[in-house]
Amino acid sequence: MRPEIDAKNLFFDSFGGEHPHIVISHGRLELLGNHTDHNHGLCLVASASIGITGAFEERQDGYVKVKSEGYPSIEFPISDLSLHPEEKGTTKALIRGVLYALQQAGCKIGSGGFSAALVNDIAAGSGVSSSACFESLIGGIASFLWNDNKIDSLVLAKAGQFSENVYFGKPCGLLDQIGTSFGGINYLDFKSPENPAIEPLEWKLPLDIVLVNPGSSHAKLTGLYAGIPSDMKEVAKTLFGKEFLRDVDPKQFFQIVSKPTPGIDERKKFRAQHFFDENVRVLQARKAILENDPGLFLDAVVKSQISSAMFLQNTMVPGAYEGSMQQCVDQASHYLEGGAIRIMGGGFGGSCIAFIPKNASDRFIAAMKQKYGAKAVSKMAILPDGPKAY
Repeated sequence: MRPEIDAKNLFFDSFGGEHPHIVISHGRLELLGNHTDHNHGLCLVASASIGITGAFEERQDGYVKVKSEGYPSIEFPISDLSLHPEEKGTTKALIRGVLYALQQAGCKIGSGGFSAALVNDIAAGSGVSSSACFESLIGGIASFLWNDNKIDSLVLAKAGQFSENVYFGKPCGLLDQIGTSFGGINYLDFKSPENPAIEPLEWKLPLDIVLVNPGSSHAKLTGLYAGIPSDMKEVAKTLFGKEFLRDVDPKQFFQIVSKPTPGIDERKKFRAQHFFDENVRVLQARKAILENDPGLFLDAVVKSQISSAMFLQNTMVPGAYEGSMQQCVDQASHYLEGGAIRIMGGGFGGSCIAFIPKNASDRFIAAMKQKYGAKAVSKMAILPDGPKAY
């Protein structure tokens, strides 16, 4: 109840009113599938028990007004949902973009606008996708106010991705937005990115999920992040005449990758190899969840982390080991007690995700808190729903 009370108090201070509605949107956990979605690969994603809580009301004057705790207020007329290039990289761009995309998808967008006051327990740049969480929250408000709370979760996810790609100006696949628009755990196959296969799974493994944020934010690292899909697509195009690696036969790739490839350096080939190998690991982890086999799941996690470090090369900013995600993984390895840990999300900064046997998780959490502080370590629950408004 504390976030709801804080959001309401912020709403009263910012906008007045008496009985605002509440909306809750969660972050996402990338269980496995690091940098596979943007080349139409396979992923495992889950909801996270941290996110953004908002208090909101419909307005009558035609304005959207949003106040996030600790940040300046945002406002603009809801009649203008066009792209504003000068707003690239801003929260205002994300709001406009989501509302525009929903409108284009046939959803109703009321002319009166809305007021919203938001409190957030996701650390900026932590890799839990606070931006996608925010996008889903805006979609949740629009669904509640003007669409009888019936906007489809995939429509919400696609609106968020459009907003982030086009209005905000950050390249991303659809993994983050599905993770924040759907609840539970989902196995995703992006072979058809406009209509990805989404399979709900149930988490019964005797493992606790723990996030550790060493403080190496991935904010302002968009260039490094964007280089990974660019490298993968260049391999697909130059060596195979395809747009995405998913369209390349893995057997053909592994036949060619060991040969000289003028114009394609080894790092690009390593990153492409990670894509193919990571898809296999996702299938392994899916099988482990379905069969409740923790050993099989942990094996996939360990191999994924090694591949991210060696082939994807996104576990730290080059030359900046101190305070990095890679250092966090290395230090945490002494306290896993049979568990496993890997980086999560785009990489270079952000959080690490650990899967720890339930009888050892308290000791692991205590050790990580001693190293990084109490606020940097969180045991996660998997929430059953996407954004909820009432």
